[in-house]
Amino acid sequence: MQFGFIFSLIFAILVALFAIQNSESVVISFLFAEFNVSQALVILISSVLGAVIVMLLGVIKQIKLQLKIKEQSKKIKNLEEENKLCTNQIEELKKSLDEKNNDNLTDDKIDIEK
Repeated sequence: MQFGFIFSLIFAILVALFAIQNSESVVISFLFAEFNVSQALVILISSVLGAVIVMLLGVIKQIKLQLKIKEQSKKIKNLEEENKLCTNQIEELKKSLDEKNNDNLTDDKIDIEK
């Protein structure tokens, strides 16, 4: 996090220096209009718009990741509950099988004794 902030700060300083050194007036044509603006202002506005676009894309990506994490957490919770139910069912079936085996052994002993 700090590395990104320091890098952004250094980059902003370099852009500002570049804009200051290129401060002559330029004509900007956009659609049917023409503007006479300082080149430094064009550079700074372009840089700010680029940073805002990158930030918005980052926020969108972060929101998508948060939604995916939430969805995955729900899936994990559901699978853990299903796993618990299956484990309980296995234990019940083992007990039932043991009881049947014990009953069969008891019946076999009775038959042998007769």
